[in-house]
Amino acid sequence: MKRMPHKYGQTALYVVLLIIIVAGMTMMRRCSHQSSLPTLIKGGSGGDTIDVAILYGPSSYYLYSDTLGGINYDMLRLFASQTSTPVKIWPVVNLHDALSRLENGSYTILASLPSDNSVKERFLTTQNVFLDKMVLVQTIDSTGQRRINSILDLAGDTVHIQRDSPAIMRLRRLSKEIGSDINLALEEGMSEEYLCMAVATGKMKQAVVNERIARRMQKQYPNLNFEKPVSFTQFQVWLFSPEDSVLFNKTEQWLTDFKSTPDYRRLIGKY
Repeated sequence: MKRMPHKYGQTALYVVLLIIIVAGMTMMRRCSHQSSLPTLIKGGSGGDTIDVAILYGPSSYYLYSDTLGGINYDMLRLFASQTSTPVKIWPVVNLHDALSRLENGSYTILASLPSDNSVKERFLTTQNVFLDKMVLVQTIDSTGQRRINSILDLAGDTVHIQRDSPAIMRLRRLSKEIGSDINLALEEGMSEEYLCMAVATGKMKQAVVNERIARRMQKQYPNLNFEKPVSFTQFQVWLFSPEDSVLFNKTEQWLTDFKSTPDYRRLIGKY
């Protein structure tokens, strides 16, 4: 058999190694990207386990360096330990899907949403867990100027929000107040964090999200502006299926007791 020339053999080897390295880097990039996103799980653990859907975002459920945190996440873990309740937490980004699964029993609790009639008509809602409000996020230019300076400027414009967000009713009321339609782009499968990123990078002109999320996202994207509130300060509440009145009452009692403790005040101050 004729031997392969030494130089050709080395070149072929380098090409093979280069392909392996590039493929490895691609896989690492994909894994790194996916690890920063929540795993979408259907819930339905069965038995005594309480399946809790937590909306993924900086103030609710988030990965800080190598540690999970967030108001809802930390509070639910305390609820589980202090009441000896087995809890399984599922991060979600698709609000519409999460609400549907709460209705059909796949989830037991959803944490959290602003208290609103559209929510109260479908679910049992707790007392306020923490306070927040909805704000318009947009970008500022190099001189610090923003495009929308008044809610009146939204007349005939488009605002992106999560599908089934309580912001829908508020924006529709604003449309009537200003006497002109505000077009709503209902985004399914997008977290409020992603909406902020889409606005900051120019993929969307503006969106409505909770102020706590906008405030944290501004640290990553200094061009984000959230100075225009869309609602007054609102109660953030946990949602239960109307059939889960026993667990709901148990949770309400725990919230009443917990909110009077220094631990609750420290938790709110932390986030």
